Amino acid sequence: MKKIYRIYPAIGVARIGNSDSEFFLGPEAPGVVPDGPYRDQAIPGKIKPQAVRFRIYEFERDDSGNENLIREVVTDSTTQISWQVHLVNSKAAGGAFPPGGPTASPRNAGYDRAGLVIDGGLRTLSGINQQNDPVIGEINFIRNGNLEGSAQVELGRLLTDEQGRLIAIGGPGKSASPLHGALSNYANNDGWYDGVSDGPVTAMIQTADAPPVAAEGGAWLVVAPPSYAPGIEHVTTWYDQAVNVAAKVFSPHLVKTVPSFTQDIYPILKRTVMLHWVVERENRHHGGAGNFLSSQRFTQLYDNSDAAKPARQRIFGWLMKPNTPVDPNTLPPTMPPSMPKLNSGLDPDDPSNGEFAALTEYQYTMMEKWANGNFNADWNGAPAAVAFDDLPLNEQPDALTRAALEGCIGAPFFPGIEVTYVIAQAATYDSPFRIKSTLPPGFLTERMALPWQADFLACGELWWPAQRPVEVITATGQIEPFSRGMSSYGDMVQWWTELGFVIQQGEQYVESERNPINGQS
Repeated sequence: MKKIYRIYPAIGVARIGNSDSEFFLGPEAPGVVPDGPYRDQAIPGKIKPQAVRFRIYEFERDDSGNENLIREVVTDSTTQISWQVHLVNSKAAGGAFPPGGPTASPRNAGYDRAGLVIDGGLRTLSGINQQNDPVIGEINFIRNGNLEGSAQVELGRLLTDEQGRLIAIGGPGKSASPLHGALSNYANNDGWYDGVSDGPVTAMIQTADAPPVAAEGGAWLVVAPPSYAPGIEHVTTWYDQAVNVAAKVFSPHLVKTVPSFTQDIYPILKRTVMLHWVVERENRHHGGAGNFLSSQRFTQLYDNSDAAKPARQRIFGWLMKPNTPVDPNTLPPTMPPSMPKLNSGLDPDDPSNGEFAALTEYQYTMMEKWANGNFNADWNGAPAAVAFDDLPLNEQPDALTRAALEGCIGAPFFPGIEVTYVIAQAATYDSPFRIKSTLPPGFLTERMALPWQADFLACGELWWPAQRPVEVITATGQIEPFSRGMSSYGDMVQWWTELGFVIQQGEQYVESERNPINGQS
């Protein structure tokens, strides 16, 4: 038997925030929403950055490749863990978005490419309750040998907890232009930088009875913008995209799965309904017909009998078929198929083209089986979320990855919120949920909008309402635009730290913790 080690989550997500005194841990178990408040209580008004905690698990592998999970590895008198993290923001040195279109030229054409890469360097940390200096890189706008502008950019912070686990915290999220460039485009603004980033996480484990060994496969860290509706998941998440890749490439047997109504179908229906808290007033419940969880409709949906088949097939008939071509940024049709009701984005297989917003192929296949009655009618009520510390050991590693990725947008991509269309491509992964180790740091975020706030303002419609709400219920009970008070890209750069968070209050999801923006509460 051979001992091997792996890092979980396989992909971790930290988020920016301008508080440097407090942070909160991101989700570690599916369905468990991080506790608020999401603003710093010591320095009122500042947003707490989200942190992600990486853990190491030990497995035994036999000669046939079978594995058995043994334990979580922590730092103690017989075990030392040395972590390495390499964060990079290469947006300014990347290609313009969208690729393949009329504007597909390099960003900052004419400037030295290497100078435009904000490289936080390879950072190492070990021991318990340790903390090192913030991860800082530099951007230099050099043209014809002349330095026209530069800036130091903080990408994040790293520390270890009382058992030597790695905690990565999002940076302050500053966006600016050393060249005093204009903000004139939702995705491509030369002379600018922002504070998002991504890169690999690796670890060496030293035990008393063995030489040092590297964690197998490594992990990946993404530092992304805030999620302003942390309790609401998008219809298609990054986790769904990674499962879709796994089903096509690594685990093709998954497509033969008979779906569970509770585990596979209900989440899609629930997410669709939950979006009504964060979309425009006229699109809530798809105009009144889409509350699949209402008592008069739901009993037919978890019934796999022929009598309930028309109700199931009516919903399936509304679903857009994956890979249906259309120009990017096209509104969804008004007649079926038109769900999910989101604007179109890029085709990940050919990002020079567009496609209608749709479920992944795997999700769609599960829904088709459900519509035809080929599913396990196992509904006994909505499954309760289980806190990470209450999960059995064998469920913990996958729970960490799933929780991290279900909080991220998985489509449509124009370009996205946390990362872009590359997460839907098989070439991005070495194995299920593991980013290819040969990819350069900064790869996942390079094609994202620069700065992120420009796209965040521009996409205040049917794009990613679970992260960037469109309209919200305010504390006074009114439905108002989420970004009220802002009218320009520059406003979002200035005021993103004052936006509210949509949180559950009783039976409703209500905006909370918002500060006035340009005089508007």
